[in-house]
Amino acid sequence: GEWVGTMKVTKLCQALKSKDRSCIPLVENDSCSPYELRECFPCLTNPISYFLVDRFPFVQWLSRYSPSHLLSDIIAGITVGLMVVPQALAYASIAQLPLQYGLYSSFMGCFVYMVFGTSKDITLGPTAIMSLLVASKATNVHHSDSQNVANAVALTLMSGLVQFFMGISNLGFIIDFIPFPVISGFTSAAAITIALGQVKHLLGIDHKIGSSTIKTVKGLVQYITYSNKWDIILGFACISLVIFLKYFKSHNEKLEKRMNSKSLIKKIAFKFLWIICTGRNAVIVIVSGLIAYALASQGQDDVFTLVKKLPKGIPHVKLPTVNKHILQELNSLIVVAALIGLLESIAIGKAFARQYKYKIVPSQELIAIGLANVFGSFVQSYPVTGSFSRTAVNAQSGVRTQLGGVFTGGVVLLALAVLTPSFHYIPKTSLAAIIISAVLTMVDYRSVIVLWRVRKLDLCVLLVTFVATLLLGIEYGVALGVGCALLGLLYRPMRPQHNVYYSGAKGLLCVKFQQGLMYPTVEYLSKRIANEIEQRTDNGMDVKVVMLECSRVCEMDYTIALALKELSMQLQNLEINLSYHGLQPKVKQTLERSGIDVTSLQIDEADVMTSIDWGNNVQSPYSKDDPSQSLLHPVSS
Repeated sequence: GEWVGTMKVTKLCQALKSKDRSCIPLVENDSCSPYELRECFPCLTNPISYFLVDRFPFVQWLSRYSPSHLLSDIIAGITVGLMVVPQALAYASIAQLPLQYGLYSSFMGCFVYMVFGTSKDITLGPTAIMSLLVASKATNVHHSDSQNVANAVALTLMSGLVQFFMGISNLGFIIDFIPFPVISGFTSAAAITIALGQVKHLLGIDHKIGSSTIKTVKGLVQYITYSNKWDIILGFACISLVIFLKYFKSHNEKLEKRMNSKSLIKKIAFKFLWIICTGRNAVIVIVSGLIAYALASQGQDDVFTLVKKLPKGIPHVKLPTVNKHILQELNSLIVVAALIGLLESIAIGKAFARQYKYKIVPSQELIAIGLANVFGSFVQSYPVTGSFSRTAVNAQSGVRTQLGGVFTGGVVLLALAVLTPSFHYIPKTSLAAIIISAVLTMVDYRSVIVLWRVRKLDLCVLLVTFVATLLLGIEYGVALGVGCALLGLLYRPMRPQHNVYYSGAKGLLCVKFQQGLMYPTVEYLSKRIANEIEQRTDNGMDVKVVMLECSRVCEMDYTIALALKELSMQLQNLEINLSYHGLQPKVKQTLERSGIDVTSLQIDEADVMTSIDWGNNVQSPYSKDDPSQSLLHPVSS
């Protein structure tokens, strides 16, 4: 559908440039030409290109690969790998899963996306929002770890299958129905929910607390006396260090550009500082882990609340467990996880594609994410999608192709194979500090101010989404937000914009519509015209003709045509004629095929231009050259 629309617009532009009007009827015709069919179904005319090049994008960039590309990909991949390891551990705690499952979720997506992805910058893996989505329904504090893992892995498989079939069916346009206010409200509420869930680790509270916002607040109030002062001190120190390194990075980059030094030593120093600031999460984990290890070696292993011991080694490949009980527990979360994963990844991909001047294919991105989740479920991964922070670091590190993800996945596998025993010394408060400092920047308070100034109805949608996500959960918040947005979208065609004019000399009542007329407007249209006639009749005015000025009506359906036919009969009983002016060819055709003799009802254009008082008594709303283009000046509307 998107291809057909783009095709028609492209042909229209070409026709206008060449002044060749002969091909414009092809644009107006609803049927597809053979050329359009070839464009819409390339698998029929060029199956090799479609199934090999389009579905395996790595074939395109692999032929242009060079040694310099390899060096850039290695540097970027390792840099992102140092970032993803501590983040994966932290995000697993948000999902209420054992920490090793954050690492299990961080490598398969990198390998799969290298083959099927269309963006050189995107890095797939666990994210804060997807982790919260898993915690909202797939996991439960009252369930065993094995049951929570089974639910999360089943969610990965099912949501991946949904994304894959959406991709091969070209259903990426569904994301267009989620407007910006819904995204902003959902993201802000999710960020606050995630931050609240990590406060207990920041305070050193080692008790189980519910995942919902209300239960989390109640639990914090109930167990606040069990706080650990050393966890609090270390946690706030880590937050301060993360914020300092984040702002020092931007200052360091500005200083490097200002100095523009050619000295090798200074370049190495700037690059070293950049690596330290970019890998600030790894710095926090390493420093706090070393402090905890030093204390434990002195027999003081109870100073901080540490993570549990993690099993060493790469996860075994096994089939996910999917049964009727698990599917009933997941329920609507499968579709919500698929849509949220699509939303995050496509938004990130489009942003970086625009910045670095290349194109992504949304349907192919859906296939890549879906297959990453499907294959990831066999290594016990929970749902993954594109990560904005890691994608930004990947791009800034100078990645050249999708091969950089292979080295990121290699770093994660190395950490699983070698470093997992040392993860036991990581304080939970340091992971909580990493998460809180990351998600608080996601609270989009600026949009509230902008929407208050621009359009308050959009602000209402944002607030509904925000409150519902905060109090009811992610799936309900997104559903209510999209529902409110769709209601607003449907309300506009139900109340079409129009202006009403009256000419006492001719007894002419003119209704000028500013948009197309579709079936939801039937009742409103009839009542509006009847009220206008009644209002003027009660005031002693004579109405002989009701004219519908349709120069801006580009489409009209059969239900409206029937309503106009019935309206004409009702007006005839009142000895009032119904006439039309400025009908577009397509609208005129719809009325004629509905049994309305439009030709006999057309009113003389001279009457339209001279008899109606358009409000300023100076200029008709129609220009002499084109009577449908000038602005109107209504007496009443």
